[in-house]
Amino acid sequence: MPTYRVAEGGVLPCGQSLRAVLGGIPVCLVRTENDEFFAVSDLCSHEETSLSDGWVDGDQIECPLHGAVFDLRSGDVVALPATEPIATYSVTVDGDDALVSIAHEDVRNTE
Repeated sequence: MPTYRVAEGGVLPCGQSLRAVLGGIPVCLVRTENDEFFAVSDLCSHEETSLSDGWVDGDQIECPLHGAVFDLRSGDVVALPATEPIATYSVTVDGDDALVSIAHEDVRNTE
């Protein structure tokens, strides 16, 4: 399973998110106010808008376009208009860095 180092040096403040493209996959990395890290698909399942432009509230993220809300732990929809969950990815913390693992079958060939 490919693993990618993101947020080197602890550049992601608590309560914020950032977009990263890892193995051709757009990923939204979130650091909650409780200092937990989550990684989910950066694309809202409703309109494919970047979730990293949205708002983090606890362990949920709200899409900036239509207000769909997703659970960062499971990817499940918490509030409409989205009806399909989003992908979640494993995150481990190594010092100040977040390591995101993407399943081999999810990685896109970018060559």
